Amino acid sequence: MGSSGYSVRIPKSVAKELKKLPLNDRKALFAAISSLKVRPRPPGYARLKVKDLGEYRIRVRGYRVRYDIDDEEMIVVILAVKPRGQAYRI
Repeated sequence: MGSSGYSVRIPKSVAKELKKLPLNDRKALFAAISSLKVRPRPPGYARLKVKDLGEYRIRVRGYRVRYDIDDEEMIVVILAVKPRGQAYRI
């Protein structure tokens, strides 16, 4: 992969949810998600204590983007994009 940074994977289920959001929010979310390629742990990120997994969270407008990082493979997997009040419900 070289020095091009991390790759970001967005599962189909998450992409489907993103398509339902208003255009301005979607643009902001895609910009933030894309920035994870260069900096997977940006200022303001949080590591979550969910089931002992290495999940992380960033805030984008009124949304929370939950994701996981595989530093060995240099992959960021987006797990969920939800409005703030629904982000941590299982």
